[in-house]
Amino acid sequence: MRWSPRREHCRLPRRGQTEVTYWIERAAWGKGIATQALALLLELVTARPLYARAASDNAGSLRVLQKCGFQPVGTEKSFAAGRNEDIEETILRLDN
Repeated sequence: MRWSPRREHCRLPRRGQTEVTYWIERAAWGKGIATQALALLLELVTARPLYARAASDNAGSLRVLQKCGFQPVGTEKSFAAGRNEDIEETILRLDN
């Protein structure tokens, strides 16, 4: 697994918001690695609320975030460089 600060995957959070982002290599999908890594990160990053985004059609990423306590709070259209198109993203928030 690789936590990627690559420019095309990064989006600045709105002023005053802390946002977690991640990118997982396809070979690591479905093995619980992302959930475990995010849970460990959340032990270190105590800022709340904490925000995250995932493509609305990315059930795996949405499941990882929800397993770690994030709750959907809305959607937004934005450009996804990896897909080279605008997509709908689900915005999630962790309060506790």
